[in-house]
Amino acid sequence: MNTFDDLLAAYDRQVQLPWLDDVPPAGRVWLLWFDKSMQRKFTGRIGEFEHTTMKAGRGWHHVDLAPWFGRWIAKHEFFEALVDHPQEIRGLLADAERALIGELRFALGRCTSNDVLALDGCGSLFGIVRVSTLISKIADAIPGRMMVAFPGKQAAGVYRLLDARDGWNYHAIPIPPDHAF
Repeated sequence: MNTFDDLLAAYDRQVQLPWLDDVPPAGRVWLLWFDKSMQRKFTGRIGEFEHTTMKAGRGWHHVDLAPWFGRWIAKHEFFEALVDHPQEIRGLLADAERALIGELRFALGRCTSNDVLALDGCGSLFGIVRVSTLISKIADAIPGRMMVAFPGKQAAGVYRLLDARDGWNYHAIPIPPDHAF
């Protein structure tokens, strides 16, 4: 299993590489994958990734997805009714997905081609929005790079969020790479 220091070192190597402007959208996505037991440590030490990014001469923007759904549903016009009938939330998941995509596109719009947008808290989206869908619907808007903190497993480009669902294949840059550990 990778340690936090292993992840930071692999990220440091990746962020130091030259960035080409003509990289296709999938190549602008970095999936930093780690064992789900490391989520709290990663979140607590996310500032070390920011420092590493800034030291490499890159800009840093961070979005914590962990509280996103709670904030979104609390503002929903039918929130009070949903409290009494939580089974109805399933019918709003497409709306939630569209809202999150809109918010992330807005965050990406504030980034430059020299910036990293770091997404943390992806595990909180389990059962609400698929990370694979989210990435595919915003990748074309990434001006620099987007680092997705991914608690789960990765092997040969197949990712499994929280080790709990069928894997999905994505052609992002894995950090650490397949062969590193």
